[in-house]
Amino acid sequence: MIKIASQIAKDIITSGNVKRVKVRTLIKKFGFKKRTEDGARSITQELSELEIYLNPSIMKIGDRWKLSFDDRVTLSHEKRKDQTESKNNLGKNFNDDIWFDDLGDREFRTEREVETKFVIPLLSRLGYAEDDRYDGMTFKAYSGSRPTILETDCSLFASDNELLDNQVLLVVEAKREDRLVKEVELAKAQKQTKSYAIWLSCHFGLVTDSRKIQVLDLFPNIGGMNVLFECHISDLKNRINELYYLVGKEPLVEYYENLVA
Repeated sequence: MIKIASQIAKDIITSGNVKRVKVRTLIKKFGFKKRTEDGARSITQELSELEIYLNPSIMKIGDRWKLSFDDRVTLSHEKRKDQTESKNNLGKNFNDDIWFDDLGDREFRTEREVETKFVIPLLSRLGYAEDDRYDGMTFKAYSGSRPTILETDCSLFASDNELLDNQVLLVVEAKREDRLVKEVELAKAQKQTKSYAIWLSCHFGLVTDSRKIQVLDLFPNIGGMNVLFECHISDLKNRINELYYLVGKEPLVEYYENLVA
């Protein structure tokens, strides 16, 4: 498998192009006669170690395969466009919402309340519909060489976009209120979010304890991540435009469409 992955990486890097292949073709190329969860994990891991991006993910999500054998995936080694460009054409009243004004007086007593009373309303204001959310999404992965099961608090899709129907746009990691005040807890949450990236082929993460909101670029390279945005809940109303253009539904749909085109 290492030899096959190395040849694919060499072809992509040398040519400077992306490759679009059917799932069945990719599986067969790696010598698998049928699709299995272990096979999908092995292919994803071998390619990721050579910094080959695979979008969307070929992993089994929850209890089903989101990709059919005839669906195509994109393999690339491209340097991605900077997502931090500032835009200001959402309109003057985009943040004219009493929800923002009331946030300073709200108390979220548990991690569950952070998810239901802060994260979900925020995602709605970022353009995501209820059908775009997959709450508590589980998938099998590797921790070192050992198989493990991971679970995201919330994964976002574009359920109304056929091209991106199987692509995870954003993963959200929610923590109990004020949990991320400690740097060690923030680093742990960042690392946890990064652990989802390779297996889900997701490039962006949002980490929050309701007081702090942080956006991560999970794929500046395979091993790293960058903080693209950070603000306190008290400043969210003033910076919602900036947050929207980083991880709002429409901007991310455009981003991933360009990635897999």
